[in-house]
Amino acid sequence: MPDKMSQEKVRLLKAFGAEVIITPTAVPPDHPDSYVMVAKRIAKETPNAILADQFYNEANPDAHYATTGPEIWEQTEGRVTHLVASAGTGGTITGVARFLKEKNPKVRVISGDPVGSILADLWRSKGKSHGEGVPYKVEGVGQDKLPGTIDLALIDDYRTVSDREAFAMARRLTREEGLFVGGSSGLILHVALQVAREIDDPKACMVAFLCDTGERYLTKLYNDEWMRENQMLDGDRVSVLQLLGAKKGDAPVLVSTAPGASVRQALRLMSLHDVSQLPVLDGRDCVGSISEAVVSARALEDPKLLDAAVSAVMDAPFPIVDGALPVESAVKLLSKTNPALLVRGSNGMQGIVTRSDVLQFLMAR
Repeated sequence: MPDKMSQEKVRLLKAFGAEVIITPTAVPPDHPDSYVMVAKRIAKETPNAILADQFYNEANPDAHYATTGPEIWEQTEGRVTHLVASAGTGGTITGVARFLKEKNPKVRVISGDPVGSILADLWRSKGKSHGEGVPYKVEGVGQDKLPGTIDLALIDDYRTVSDREAFAMARRLTREEGLFVGGSSGLILHVALQVAREIDDPKACMVAFLCDTGERYLTKLYNDEWMRENQMLDGDRVSVLQLLGAKKGDAPVLVSTAPGASVRQALRLMSLHDVSQLPVLDGRDCVGSISEAVVSARALEDPKLLDAAVSAVMDAPFPIVDGALPVESAVKLLSKTNPALLVRGSNGMQGIVTRSDVLQFLMAR
């Protein structure tokens, strides 16, 4: 098996007593270490071994011509107008398409292909050329070579789908419809919905394949951490207002001082509420800021500074941000020279967010 296959598939095979040999995904199809070449070598070296050779064995499409195609025709009572599937070996889509088109040549066959596979390019160029195949995450469909078991002439349209789109649709199917499927099913339904939106025929009858169970992908596409690591799941967008709501402690929502207050009063206020900086507010306007570290250092050099007005020692005001701003954007505004942000909501100033607050929030997540 290629190394991109899920651990659930590996463990399932081992449970049945199979010896599982893992091969690299990112090698050319004729490389000695590719899974097909390794399988051929094992079959050759092992007495009484049989290689199913599903990429070139005509029994593959023949089986679907004899069974799956008739099943679809019978269950739709011959009303099927569109078939949406995808190709790995191509056996399913070829066998079914061949049968359905014999019954009704007007049946349209649409295939989905992962970004990175060469099959869609081959179809578009009528088998003459294709881009270089690159690794992708969806399992079981797409190819870096042209299988002998696929007949591209039977396919009326080929559409390319990204891993992200395929996995998002599979997760949506599970959560909204209770259909627990894998990534290839998500890819196929993504294409099916595209095609369905383009059809203006009340008599259209579309059949789409949902290939396998999501239980084989619990460590991959149904694992949020794996999805984020592979840049296929956006993190939850948390606003700075939500971050404020998650802050712990007994301090008031916004601790501030006034320009006319003394430095001594400001330092006592910071000590009382265990904060290291204060915004200086003149009415509803932030006119400056004061930092415990900076003012304490200056007061140690000149104790008279303790009785000076805050306005005489204050630094630039903290930036004011809207409460709906995502935390990720707020982080970019925080720095050593700008250690805090004032958060404004619909009812005025809602609080203050510091670098420490953001760090604590990220650690908790």
